[in-house]
Amino acid sequence: MAINLILADSPRVRYATGSIMYFAQGIPYGLLAIAIPAWLASQGVSAGQIASFLAVIVLPWAFKLLSGPFMDRYEFLAMGRRRPWILGAQLGLTLSFFGLVFVEQPAEQIGLLMLLGVLINIFAATQDVAVDGMSIDLTPVEEQGRLNAFMAFGKAAGWGISSAVSGVLLVTFGLGVTALVAATISAIILVGFMLVLERDGERRLPWGRGEAASEPRTGTTFATLLKGLNTVLWSRVSLILMVIMLFDGMIGGYGHALMPIAAVKLFGFTTPQWSQLVAIMGLAGAGVALALGPLIDRFGAKRMLVLTISLVAIHAFLLAETQYLWQDTLYVKVMLSAWILLGPVTMVCMIALAMAICSSANSATQFAIYMSLANLGSSAGSKFYGIISDQASYVEAYVLLGLLTVTMIVVLLFHRHRNPAAQAGGKKAAPRYTVGMGTSGAGMYWSGAMRCPKCRSDMEQIDVDGTQIDRCSTCHGLWFDPGELERLRNRKVAASIDIGKAETGKQQNAIDHYRCPRCGGPMLRMVDPTQTHIWYEKCGSCHGSFFDAGEFRDLASVSLADIFKRFTTPERH
Repeated sequence: MAINLILADSPRVRYATGSIMYFAQGIPYGLLAIAIPAWLASQGVSAGQIASFLAVIVLPWAFKLLSGPFMDRYEFLAMGRRRPWILGAQLGLTLSFFGLVFVEQPAEQIGLLMLLGVLINIFAATQDVAVDGMSIDLTPVEEQGRLNAFMAFGKAAGWGISSAVSGVLLVTFGLGVTALVAATISAIILVGFMLVLERDGERRLPWGRGEAASEPRTGTTFATLLKGLNTVLWSRVSLILMVIMLFDGMIGGYGHALMPIAAVKLFGFTTPQWSQLVAIMGLAGAGVALALGPLIDRFGAKRMLVLTISLVAIHAFLLAETQYLWQDTLYVKVMLSAWILLGPVTMVCMIALAMAICSSANSATQFAIYMSLANLGSSAGSKFYGIISDQASYVEAYVLLGLLTVTMIVVLLFHRHRNPAAQAGGKKAAPRYTVGMGTSGAGMYWSGAMRCPKCRSDMEQIDVDGTQIDRCSTCHGLWFDPGELERLRNRKVAASIDIGKAETGKQQNAIDHYRCPRCGGPMLRMVDPTQTHIWYEKCGSCHGSFFDAGEFRDLASVSLADIFKRFTTPERH
């Protein structure tokens, strides 16, 4: 009997699948970015070569947003919208791990190792984009926060466990056996994902039985992407944020190159000791980062980022000025642990700062670009350390890290954010892209429209005398931006745009806990004061409103029956 795990039908299947696929993405990070650099340092590979290795292998993550348009242009809907891409990327990830077996002498074959690292990360980044796209395709808005938490945990567990295990395997058995273990685990995850379907009735494999359960999308072109990029990037606040993201990436990349080399060559750590320390403190940092959320909401992303990045600067200068304590094992372990811990904490603040200005129609595009700049900065930071490593002492290297951090703080002081909704003018446009975000940053893919908050279908734009409103293509719910509801509230307009069935609207009305489809803000449950039987939801941030099918027609016309409904409709809680 075939096992069919349907993502569209089960939250548990979505949570488990998201966690496992993000675990798979964590394996190459733990192996390539944590365990192998420390192992190369113990093999006598120079700091410059290790830094160049790290700088190059991260590049696929910097340019992963480019894969989104291809995923929408080329689909095999009989197997699901995103699932074929995930299967292909996971298969490529598995096979590319096997390629590491051919690196027998890493010190002499650093170029081949670097090439294979790039190949592995190309497949990992592609899998990330496809998983994020599938998650947002199939997950109701009110579940996305929980799904993000599961995926973040999966990613942290993936790189934490893989770095700890890889550190031991590399020293004990070498790169060949380590690669085979990584490939085997990746293959097991691939086989497990084959059991999962996006929607009931689809094919598990190309030659199997089944048919498409979703419709092809139209109107997504590369020209649309370029137009959207030009629209969102060139405001003052966006340009400053791009500089901030670039510096944050440089600080992270510089530290990722410096810290494992210093740990092995300066502080006397073994490869397993460093890998295990990173695994433990990285998971602890992920926990602290999650707890930081309420503080960011209370004090603001900018203030919390200034605080955390200041701690990074203090940490770097303190290490540089306490060279006399470098022989103290406990002191060194505490300082290295603090660096690892601050990484995910700072990243959460950075993500919150970027999301704060991404409340426009092109928010997902902006966010993907900002995270790509951070990854590009990481590559530049690693390369920068490689360039200066032969000329600078470790004391000077830590001072330079501190100066980079201080520069970022100075740039942060110029950051001034005003609510984009208050500045918006001209014609609105529905979001052309949707973003999925986990610990890797953001996976961007094209959705072609804003998503219905109730049934997750695309919303189409309807023009009414120069005013554009959004209507769900499936359940026909209506979204009104601020001011639109008041302008269009009349019987004739309501009859022309509210074309859905009232029975469907009553079913969808039961869903009243969800996030704003426009800006992601909290939705408030409202009751029309003149017709108290009409319940709708309004965003507390951008003040847009959502009406289920039939509700706007009812709102625009008052009848004798409405008087009786006022007494028979229960109070909304």
